[in-house]
Amino acid sequence: MFFDFDGVVLESGDIKTEAFIELFAGLGIDEEVKEHHLSNQGISRYEKFQWITENLLKRKYTEEVKEKLGDRFASLVKQKVIAAPFVKGFSEMIEHIRKHDIYCVVASGTPQSELVSIVNERRLNAWFDEVHGSPRKKDEIVKEVWERKPFSPEKCLFFGDASTDFEAAQNVNIDFFARLTDDMSAYWSQVFYKYGQSDFSDLL
Repeated sequence: MFFDFDGVVLESGDIKTEAFIELFAGLGIDEEVKEHHLSNQGISRYEKFQWITENLLKRKYTEEVKEKLGDRFASLVKQKVIAAPFVKGFSEMIEHIRKHDIYCVVASGTPQSELVSIVNERRLNAWFDEVHGSPRKKDEIVKEVWERKPFSPEKCLFFGDASTDFEAAQNVNIDFFARLTDDMSAYWSQVFYKYGQSDFSDLL
């Protein structure tokens, strides 16, 4: 099984949204920043920084700009993510899955080193066999795992809460479980997914 992290494991999706808005506050682009972020959840924050800088601010996206935005964003979100509660029902669901010796992989848009640090600090290592973040794309992560493990697509499931999660699952032809949220309601009403609920509380 493959899992996105923010908004699937932890209730941290809104933390990232608020951080993007705060990062560019006072520049008159709050709504555009929010819309771009929500439309591209699961994509590396650095790709979004570049798009916002070049397309909304009409500025050059240099290595210095990238580092400054990345450092400030990380300082805004990391401790809040570490303190975030689990998505309702997730801990019970994953404990049940692990009892059946099912291989579990995190495929997230969070930078790799930051993601590993959060998983370690939350002591979630026992839940996941592998933890992968950006800069690799989620479908690339799935394919790389398949190169090492004898898993067939029809026996895999991808849990996600964003359009990029759904698209990654489609790209590798595996079933998708949509964690449904109000922010993404318009998107989910337009696509077909096999499974979907607002949380995981009644899956067992």
